[in-house]
Amino acid sequence: MANLNRIILIGRLTADPEARFTVDGTPMTKFTLAVSRFQKEGVSQGTDFIDIVTWRKLAEVSGQYLKKGTLALVEGRIQIRTYEDKAGVRKWTTEVIARNMQMLESPSKEKVVPAAPQAGFEDVGESLEASEDLPF
Repeated sequence: MANLNRIILIGRLTADPEARFTVDGTPMTKFTLAVSRFQKEGVSQGTDFIDIVTWRKLAEVSGQYLKKGTLALVEGRIQIRTYEDKAGVRKWTTEVIARNMQMLESPSKEKVVPAAPQAGFEDVGESLEASEDLPF
């Protein structure tokens, strides 16, 4: 039996992405995506706040174009990792390591209805446009 670890999310950024570089100079960004849970008739059952991590070229693009409130589609894999806090207590964190990302709103703040997920997403560099700050 094959294993599969793939997730596709659509949500809004809760804050501007936090851009960093590793010791060897590899770009990465972190941001949180607010994703609503819906039941029948479109009634929201709450919101999940999911940590997203991007690397390399996707990190550069995310840091440059994504802003707080941006509606985005993120495709990637779930990763669970452990670490020790300053008090030496072992902690777990769950995050999505993004493989693809696409902005779903134009700079004019017009809503764009996302297409159904397909096997391959277009290159992220071709799908992004500069955007102004959104009020979210």
